[in-house]
Amino acid sequence: MNAGRRPIGEPPPAGRLGQRTRYALLVTVVICVAVAVPPLLIPRQDDRAEASGGQGMRPPATAPALARTPMAGGGESTPRPTGEGSESTPQPTDESAPRPTATPGRPRVPSCAAPRGSEITAVPACLIYASALGTGWRVSGSGTNVTPGRPVPDSDQVAVRIQKRVKSRDQPATVTLLASSAVAIGAGSRLRLRVYGGRQYGTILRLSASPSAGRAGATTVTLQAPPERWASFVVRVGDLSPARLRRIDLAIATDQLPQSYEFYLDDLALGK
Repeated sequence: MNAGRRPIGEPPPAGRLGQRTRYALLVTVVICVAVAVPPLLIPRQDDRAEASGGQGMRPPATAPALARTPMAGGGESTPRPTGEGSESTPQPTDESAPRPTATPGRPRVPSCAAPRGSEITAVPACLIYASALGTGWRVSGSGTNVTPGRPVPDSDQVAVRIQKRVKSRDQPATVTLLASSAVAIGAGSRLRLRVYGGRQYGTILRLSASPSAGRAGATTVTLQAPPERWASFVVRVGDLSPARLRRIDLAIATDQLPQSYEFYLDDLALGK
């Protein structure tokens, strides 16, 4: 009954042990082949790119980082992409930040040309002076030296320089602007000009307008400019010389300010 049984502790026969070993080695070889062969058969991604002439797929680029731009009031604006290849978007500006102020240009004045069909041809221009005398106007002085086109102190601008020559308060010191012919004006006509005041004390002037070339106007308007600064003025010449204008006088008020010796005029123009 115990002929087919192996006693405990007795080693198995040599033939059976060799068969089991062969089975174990075969299973090991099959597993190794299953693991190693597929990568060799499947082409790599780089090989695909080389085989297609460089037109293979490329790895996706890294997504750009998002940056927030601070807005006025402490908030943040909508996120926007940053880095290479990103397009910049307009960002809101701070309304409270100071902005550069545009420098005002010289006033554009229409030509005071005679109407069509008129026999008057020597009508002076409405622009009397802006760095140079306008057409049909002359400038002269009485008790003053008048020099157009002179540099204004501490600037690159040129204007009419007026220097007082008389020393007595009783002697007049005036500047006269004379048109070649009378200019038709209305009740709303205005004379615009700028005055650069003299040193230390500024300048005080009395302006008058007249329809006649031989005499100054009887009514005057007082203009006062601060020292070494520009002051702009608008005078209703229609009230000083109704209907027509031929002559404009600027007299230095030496009785009020005897220390006034030099000042500048610029941007003189007639308009409405």
